[in-house]
Amino acid sequence: MKARYMIGILWALWILLATSNYNFQALLFAQDIKFNILLFPDFSDLFIMSDIHLDSKTYVFQKIGHAISFGVLFLLLSWNIADSRKAIIICSLFALSTEILQLFFERSGRLSDVLIDISGIYLAYRLKNYIQKQGGLDGVLRIKQRIDAP
Repeated sequence: MKARYMIGILWALWILLATSNYNFQALLFAQDIKFNILLFPDFSDLFIMSDIHLDSKTYVFQKIGHAISFGVLFLLLSWNIADSRKAIIICSLFALSTEILQLFFERSGRLSDVLIDISGIYLAYRLKNYIQKQGGLDGVLRIKQRIDAP
């Protein structure tokens, strides 16, 4: 299997691990991996909006992480799939799946997180298009050199 496919697969597996682990902070800072399985979750939890805390730096940082994670996944997938629309659909469905999956692991799966994930996918799509219109990364670097030149 080509290495570039493996990078995307490993990134998707990292997202799955991070969303299924009992506590993301414990995974990130203590490398503590533990799964709490709930066979019959309450799917109405997907619609909870009362836990949105935009005044919390931790909350905002976590949601930026959501957007970046799925934006990177889109870039890795679109590197392997010529049709960006397919990559957007696959990444969006994966985002929805991870939020539903979180309910089975006693985590807080939310549709609001899916919207944040899709926002990251869309921003990555726009970035990819901008870079392509500039002639790739070389074109973007040439523009930066012209801007930086005295």
